[in-house]
Amino acid sequence: MKKLAIFLFITLIHFGLSVLIIPMTMTVAGTLNAAQSMPTVGLKTLVAATRILHFPIISQSWCSRQWFPGDWIRIPILINSLLWACGIYFLVIVFQKIRGRSN
Repeated sequence: MKKLAIFLFITLIHFGLSVLIIPMTMTVAGTLNAAQSMPTVGLKTLVAATRILHFPIISQSWCSRQWFPGDWIRIPILINSLLWACGIYFLVIVFQKIRGRSN
């Protein structure tokens, strides 16, 4: 039960970050001055974080908006978060086994 709770916690954290990163990036991009020819370091950082959080779905470009209208787009984001939680959980188990063998 504890493992399931940890898995769901990782999923919810990733899902929350994935959903909130887009409005944050759009807000920062909207505050840029039109005279600025280059994006700021903060904007570049947010764009990189968006790419990382949305990997492997990569900003839902593989999902048609007709399939997921409105807030339904959060379904592929949740699936992506579940994939991330599986990957993180698997890596933790592997590192624990490796660490256990070396002791």
